Amino acid sequence: EWDGWPNGDFSCLFSLDFVEAHDNLRVHWACETLGGSGNGSVQAETWQEGKVTRRKCRGIIECTSSTCAIIVRPQTRARGIQKQLSEACACGQPLLHQPCDVTSILHTFRDGVFYQNGGYHHHSRPTVRLHMSRKEKDQFTKIVQGNPGAGPLKLLVGQPGIEGPGDSVADITPLLLNSERIKYERRKILKDARAAAGANFAEEFTAFKEKYPNFICDAQFGDVTVIVMQTPFMAAKLVKSSVDREAVNGIVSDAAHRVWMDYNSLLIVSSTFEPTRLRCWVPGLMSYSNGGTAEHYRIHFFYLFRGMARECAARDIEVADELFANVVDFSAAQRKGFILAFVDFWVEHAPGERTIAELLDAAPKLIKGCAHHFRSQITRVKKISGVVDPSKTDIFENFARKLLSCKSIPEFNRHATEFIEAFPRAESWIRWWMLPAHACMLFPTFRVMTAELWDSIPETTNAEEAMHWKLYAAIGRRLPLLPGLKALFKFAEHYQRLFDATLTTHEDGVKIYYGPDPQRWKRVAARLGYTKYSRHRTRKVSKSDGRPPDTGKALLGKQAKARANGKVTAKSTKALEYEKSYRKSMQPMFNDLPSNHALRDLRQMVFTRVEVVTLAGYEPGGCTLLSQQRDGFRQSLVNMPRLKLTMQDFASMFGWLYHIIDIRGPQLTPGLERAISYFRTTSVILKSCKGSPENHWQLSKIKPRHEYQLHTELCEEYSGDLRKWFQDLVRVSKPSDLAACWHAQDGHVFCEGSAVQHEVILNLPVTLIIEIGDMRASNWSIPGILSPYASNPAASAVGLKYSIVGHVYCHMGDKHFIARYLTVTGLKKKIFDYDGMKHEGHAVRNRTTKMRGALTGPSHSLEGIPKGYLLYAVVYHLDGGETAQKFFRREQVTQAAKLGLTF
Repeated sequence: EWDGWPNGDFSCLFSLDFVEAHDNLRVHWACETLGGSGNGSVQAETWQEGKVTRRKCRGIIECTSSTCAIIVRPQTRARGIQKQLSEACACGQPLLHQPCDVTSILHTFRDGVFYQNGGYHHHSRPTVRLHMSRKEKDQFTKIVQGNPGAGPLKLLVGQPGIEGPGDSVADITPLLLNSERIKYERRKILKDARAAAGANFAEEFTAFKEKYPNFICDAQFGDVTVIVMQTPFMAAKLVKSSVDREAVNGIVSDAAHRVWMDYNSLLIVSSTFEPTRLRCWVPGLMSYSNGGTAEHYRIHFFYLFRGMARECAARDIEVADELFANVVDFSAAQRKGFILAFVDFWVEHAPGERTIAELLDAAPKLIKGCAHHFRSQITRVKKISGVVDPSKTDIFENFARKLLSCKSIPEFNRHATEFIEAFPRAESWIRWWMLPAHACMLFPTFRVMTAELWDSIPETTNAEEAMHWKLYAAIGRRLPLLPGLKALFKFAEHYQRLFDATLTTHEDGVKIYYGPDPQRWKRVAARLGYTKYSRHRTRKVSKSDGRPPDTGKALLGKQAKARANGKVTAKSTKALEYEKSYRKSMQPMFNDLPSNHALRDLRQMVFTRVEVVTLAGYEPGGCTLLSQQRDGFRQSLVNMPRLKLTMQDFASMFGWLYHIIDIRGPQLTPGLERAISYFRTTSVILKSCKGSPENHWQLSKIKPRHEYQLHTELCEEYSGDLRKWFQDLVRVSKPSDLAACWHAQDGHVFCEGSAVQHEVILNLPVTLIIEIGDMRASNWSIPGILSPYASNPAASAVGLKYSIVGHVYCHMGDKHFIARYLTVTGLKKKIFDYDGMKHEGHAVRNRTTKMRGALTGPSHSLEGIPKGYLLYAVVYHLDGGETAQKFFRREQVTQAAKLGLTF
């Protein structure tokens, strides 16, 4: 027995079989191979003339500490040993090399090896072994081949069994305690087995065909390699004598990508429904292909049609085009392969009966696309936030799904145009589906297949997808070619055995399923409304007390759940931002309004939006209350005598607001004045003249300033800089000259002096509305912030700055206004578009979060504005509210005093 630790002075002759069984007499000592004489030969008849090999032991490396028992296996080269000695032992002490001069000589000849061992090893054995013995390798190989799917950890722990894990491979040898070593040895065994399987493929394939003569229909090898497989049973099931009432007629074809070891190879399967005994889908034809080109599918479908025609001939059934109806995916290769195979078949089967052009026209009428592919694509694309805004995913899905139910081509085209306008970034996606080659396979509007045939075959390839999973479960994945072909024969034979088992004449007749129908999922769906446990309503699960609050709902409250659902609620975006502003400014400033004033109705609308409505805007009923209030407010405006409007009139966007705040004189009570200041700018004008010995002044009453309308001349004067215009507007600066003194009556001038005028703005509104006068000619640069004072820390501290809220756009041709506005929640900014004529009156989130280009920047370069609309107005909000207003008034009075203006 050879244990790998030869020791002592001895010589022994070992047979060739013994040498091979022990890996050429492998040893575990750390030996250096010295070589031998070049004169001998392994084919020599005597060992004296054989090839000579010498092995010299390199001893061991041990620690110099008497208390340390560590022994290191030395390298076989001197340089490697010196490197080992340059490092300290694990205990920190130096290492010492204990050499050994034992040399063994092997004489290899034709009948075996004559082995001469050159002495005793006066040192300990190295604690680390490098090699497994042949016996250990054979044991490990047997376990791996019996469990090829078991990974290193399973092999190390022990294969799971009914009574617990089996034996560990570490029981074979301590070398296999290393999982990396297990991985290496396992991979080598599997690789060698696969290489051996393909070494003699031609002979093995020929033997396979001889063993199963009715399984391989055709096999061609080359750039296009296809092996077509079909049993007589499979061919018989492809041709039915009757049409089932359910949509399970026809054939479903698809390719499985994970059957073969080669990642580019496919298993193309065409399946049909067996309605009488099995009541399930069975494979009708299977093809190995080394690719997925049209030529591969052409061969597959040709043999599908040929096999069906032969079965029809055997059963005296007329071959008709409708027999070949297929449900496929939208691969161009599948479609082209089907059409070419159809032409090839009829040219062979009935030459001259139809022209090539007629056959090319008839083939597309037998192909139906998989609707599930389209629906899953909708789900995929709607999750791409760069294409579909998260707040519009439901709208996107409804738009896309409606294309499947359009009744006419004009309706389809109209709906598709609306879809593209609503989701321009998805245009290339939807136009791909609208290509004629795809549309005729998917959308009923463009269908070229007869309606009767269309309704009788499935609408998806799900049956074939399920067949693929059955294949993976039955035969596994990533199979070498020949073992895979053998497994496919067993798989096909499985269905025939099931069918035969149901025959009354079968000697082992048994029930192959319980109940009236094996399609249990139908009964489950009818009873519960879903087919898989993963789709059932989950029950509330108590959270472990070992976890802190770590969910959006726990940390942020109910609004987090609403955001996770992709819906915008009153408490989650706009109201969160404006609730604070409402309570800080609008609520107290509007408290003392008369009960019958229109501004009180306006405040009630804002209150309802901010404080009352908690339903999601995209849920049924989410905007009902707001819509009712809006219509009621409109009606109250119509009833105001001075407005003279109807519900259908087109007026300026803010004309109604300017009308209801245009109140002066004794009607302007303190409470009303305070509320109106929320929207109105007030100023005072001071005139002075130096044309007489005594200067004279005129001080006007504080009066409201007209609404801000920017005409073309202002745009040219300030070069379109809105910030510069605003700061110049509120600046208390040098006076402007008047044409003459105001002391005049009926054309008679009483003073020839030089008069000047100061206008000092005393109040800024909380809501600042700036209308663009000539929308086409004026190109203003819209800033995100407007500050009355360029640099004033005290003003900044009280919030004396305007932040942009939104835009209003106008289409003069359609006489329609739309809006875009900004909401800020924490550090997150969201932009919404609102068109009361679209999306059932809901505001929808814009796909961009960048203010530049959406709300700020040149007015003629704003992005995403519908065609025909121009910027009509810009709306800002005073951050500090009423507190900022009071600071501004004090600051303006102070600035005026510096110029000698006291009032």
